[in-house]
Amino acid sequence: MMRSKKGRDRTRWLRVMPAATALLATLLVAGTVFCQQAPRAVRTVTISADRPVGEVYRFWSVGNFVMTSDLLVPGGIETFRGQVPFVTEANLVYLLGGRYEDQNLWFLGLDPEGKLKVDFTGMIAQLKACIAAGYTPRIVFDNIPYAMSDPPKPNTYGNTAPPKDERVWREYVQLAVEAMVKGFGRATVAKWWFRVGTEPDYFPSHWSGTREQYFAHYDYTADGLARALPEAKIGPGNILRPLGRSWGLDIIDHAAAETNFATGGIGTRLDVFSCSWYAGVGNSAGGLDDTVSVMRQRLDRYPRFRGVPIEAGEYSILDDEARHRLYAGETTEWSASFQAALAARVYVRNVSKMYEWDEATMGVLHPRGLVLAMLERMAGGTRLDATGSDTAVDSGALACRKDDNLYILAFNHRPERKTEGNATLRLVVRDPRMRENARWRLTEETVDREHGVWAYAFEADAKAAGLTPLPTAGLYEGSPLRLYGERGPDVFRANIEKYRAMAVAAKTRDELVSVGKGVFELDLDMPPHSVRLIRLTPG
Repeated sequence: MMRSKKGRDRTRWLRVMPAATALLATLLVAGTVFCQQAPRAVRTVTISADRPVGEVYRFWSVGNFVMTSDLLVPGGIETFRGQVPFVTEANLVYLLGGRYEDQNLWFLGLDPEGKLKVDFTGMIAQLKACIAAGYTPRIVFDNIPYAMSDPPKPNTYGNTAPPKDERVWREYVQLAVEAMVKGFGRATVAKWWFRVGTEPDYFPSHWSGTREQYFAHYDYTADGLARALPEAKIGPGNILRPLGRSWGLDIIDHAAAETNFATGGIGTRLDVFSCSWYAGVGNSAGGLDDTVSVMRQRLDRYPRFRGVPIEAGEYSILDDEARHRLYAGETTEWSASFQAALAARVYVRNVSKMYEWDEATMGVLHPRGLVLAMLERMAGGTRLDATGSDTAVDSGALACRKDDNLYILAFNHRPERKTEGNATLRLVVRDPRMRENARWRLTEETVDREHGVWAYAFEADAKAAGLTPLPTAGLYEGSPLRLYGERGPDVFRANIEKYRAMAVAAKTRDELVSVGKGVFELDLDMPPHSVRLIRLTPG
């Protein structure tokens, strides 16, 4: 009986199936071996201990204190310290009033002869409390008191209207600074930094006047400071959009070459220039490069402003990957590797200060705070050339020599939170002190998903307590209240000692290693969003 074509094909397949199966199995095994043996890309960073490139300065020393009346409220300073434990300078915003109609009312109007009536007793008390707590003040001339504008314009951040008469404002500034000098001494106050407003190009939330009105306001403010304390340093408010459609950078042109509204001369003092710089989950730290470059290029147009320090008067990880706002920071290992990558760029770009927001929750360090703790260890050291860091993917190392120690902050940051695949970072350390087969001590501290992170434990504890994140909350928001509502802080406090014990960089290595003649090599297996602090000590 003749079989059908379908039957003949089936018979033929049954004959060859064992061989095909064997061949397929061989290919699968070979493919597995190939995948296992395929070399992982190795990024080599060469650190030269005999090639200094600068100092590891504390760019993180300034924190924004936006409710100066809280300086006199019991627990106010402790709350601030619990949020930014590495801060030593307090940037005092709204010190001169204008934020709330019932606070910081130092301006009492004009008498019948047009003379200012002021009482700076409360301002001096706030400054004394700030200094007594161990902070160096930075003064923001902001906002305009409600009674000084006609009419005032309440907006998101208080009265944003210019003063009715800039000459009255100038005298107010002069009298305020004279009160500071009387209270704390000329030499002390002359070391403080002064700023004129906050984000003047943010209309109308911070400034509802025009571009030209702000230029006039800056001129009169700088002149008022100069009349009381000419040696003091001053700059404009941190501009919001140096890269966008904003007139913020035009302040530089005005200060350099245009007529001064207050004095009638050409130009205005400008001792520092700052911006706001915010990032989010999904971003590289590389966004800082273009921002700093465009500010530096504008400053460098004028010889008198070349070398003027650049600052970020505000910065943080502002939102998660869904663009939900993170009001008190991001609390996973993502923030740790971002902070390390950012630090490397800050030093390359010579950004003098990055003003801090939240580094901790109720005193419990975020992973980003753990990296700041590592940088504190390195602070004051001589920064060393580290060639080979990959700025395209924010993977590399920051190194310094401090006393006899070599410190290496190695990091592997990825913009996206969900990233797989470790990276191999090869450190080639060159140091003339190294002798053939000499023994050096190597210690290592690690922050990654498995070390130094309490966010996932808090998430589990909140879930066990029946809590779910609020619909508008940012993922791994640093504020328990904003993340889970009123019960969130209670769950956090109930487990705070557990979280505190977790918020520590893990000691993952402590051993003696042999070095070569002038060189030592170390391969690091770096998971995504990981940071290692390596210390090498001779002997």
